[in-house]
Amino acid sequence: MSFNIQGHTLNQLQLDAIVPVMNLLMQGKVSQKKFESACVKALEDAGCGLGYDTAIPGTEATVAQRAQAWILNGRVGMSSKAIYCHMTGNTDKDHWNHPHDPDDLNRCLLLLDLIPEWTPRMAEMAVHGKEWAALAENWPLISATFLDEVGLNWCKAQAAPKTCSMMRAAIDSATQPLNPA
Repeated sequence: MSFNIQGHTLNQLQLDAIVPVMNLLMQGKVSQKKFESACVKALEDAGCGLGYDTAIPGTEATVAQRAQAWILNGRVGMSSKAIYCHMTGNTDKDHWNHPHDPDDLNRCLLLLDLIPEWTPRMAEMAVHGKEWAALAENWPLISATFLDEVGLNWCKAQAAPKTCSMMRAAIDSATQPLNPA
């Protein structure tokens, strides 16, 4: 899921900056009519306005530099953040969320596209629960199916029924390897 203001997709830093405005909206202290302008002001006050540079460095940057840029400016979800925390040695993570659907998987694959050095280590995610174990065991097949079916960041299609079915089967069984169909 992404959030847009005036045609700009917000990154994690920007989303964090507008959370107080969203809370005010839910409390009825900011009207829907004034919500967008209040968000723009909150972004400017936080130093990450709509024109803010969210460029992610390329492969010339170190893994640490790319990881830092991703956590601040990338498409961060709970499961991709779990990968980030594991790969960077952050053991303070309370919940090791696994990808539940193809959209979660896409965010994980975007992270791994930025930091391909972590892809061979995906089997390590198995230590974070039976669902992660099942997904990690089948990661090459599931990710290849997703990329074939819809492409990275949904560039080829808007629905991934094969991937969804494969993920669900892995999560549900959480013990048996998948057989490609």
